[in-house]
Amino acid sequence: MTRKSTTYKPLRVAIVHRVQPGEKPNLDELRELCLTAGYEVVYELIQRRYPHPKYNIGPGKLAELKDAVKKLNIEKVIFENDIKTVQEYNLAKALGIPVMSRVQLILEIFSLHASSKEAKLQIKLAELKYELSRAREKVRLAKMGEQPGFHGLGAYEADVYYNEINRRIHTLTKKLASIKKRRDLFRLRREKYGIPTISLVGYTNAGKSTLFNALASESVPVDNRLFTTLSTTIRLVKIRGRRAFLSDTVGFIKNLPSMLIDAFHSTLSEILFSDLILLVADFSEPVDVVKEKLVYSLETLGSIGAHSIPTLIVLNKIDLVSDAERKVEKLGLTLPYVMISALYRTNLDLLEQAIASMMGDYVVATAKIDGSDESSAKVLSEICKKSNILELKYEDGFINLKVETPNYLAEKLKRLSLVKSFRVEGS
Repeated sequence: MTRKSTTYKPLRVAIVHRVQPGEKPNLDELRELCLTAGYEVVYELIQRRYPHPKYNIGPGKLAELKDAVKKLNIEKVIFENDIKTVQEYNLAKALGIPVMSRVQLILEIFSLHASSKEAKLQIKLAELKYELSRAREKVRLAKMGEQPGFHGLGAYEADVYYNEINRRIHTLTKKLASIKKRRDLFRLRREKYGIPTISLVGYTNAGKSTLFNALASESVPVDNRLFTTLSTTIRLVKIRGRRAFLSDTVGFIKNLPSMLIDAFHSTLSEILFSDLILLVADFSEPVDVVKEKLVYSLETLGSIGAHSIPTLIVLNKIDLVSDAERKVEKLGLTLPYVMISALYRTNLDLLEQAIASMMGDYVVATAKIDGSDESSAKVLSEICKKSNILELKYEDGFINLKVETPNYLAEKLKRLSLVKSFRVEGS
């Protein structure tokens, strides 16, 4: 007996954006999010009006939407707006199908793409915080007999429901704190070797993972959809012969739910320990879109305290741009930038040159330090923190070193009395 093969059919959805009078509607990003979640967008609705208290959209547009649901076999409606619990319920009741907001869609996508233990815990924490923010309204509707799944919920049961969410949030927070401690320990071990860290950041789907693969000569998942990367991936790479840790982080997106920002704060905080940030942007998009996403990305970096870290803008996907020089002029960038194609590895040599320049000039040197000098431990500690140790030997009371070190530190070491010999290779 053979089993019949089944063909996957994506869920048919309608997307809706209600904007205030005078505002500009935009469903482009919501459309992309739906694609990432595996949905097929078959209908779009836009309305300019102040929010209707019962449905968010007005009764007239609701009638249009209801008609489209019936004619196009729509199975779910997704709002760009964050809708209230009671509005969600009223809409679902009127349309006869599930209704959700952009916030819920993003949570769903994150849940689908979470692969590491930490990412899964972070997503669950965000979901619970979102549920907690709506719990009281759900309980109120339950007491009125209007909230599906909560019929007959009494005051005692409502308190139990609310307290259970808080208890689970507390448990997950403790687990994530434990994971953070282990990650902090790994970071301290990396810092011990004095190897600099370069962080790849940017708006989601800008090509960070493709660039990571190009620089690291590895293969992390690359997908032309949003939020492929949710966990921080770190690899040891060589840039112009110099070793560095390269970090690929979760992508940014505007109007990211606050509970997700909170949940991923420990992951994003890894950026704070970077020596250089590569801010990747999709250069193939319209100028105003590139500007908007760069501004939002820089604001996000500022919000976590990373605004003072040297930042290089990487304008990616130059292979899809016809007049790059003219386009970059329109951007009016104030930060240093490089135009590349990570996919075709175009201008990667220029990127590496820019990275090396911003990280500072380094030299390879050998040194012989008097180990009996009382300040030798302090000097050695500074060297280890700021240099790449290639060789280290203790012999007859002396510390023999071969290091890759910043030029300014090499000049400083030459002048110290406890450094008995110092030679820069190639000089």
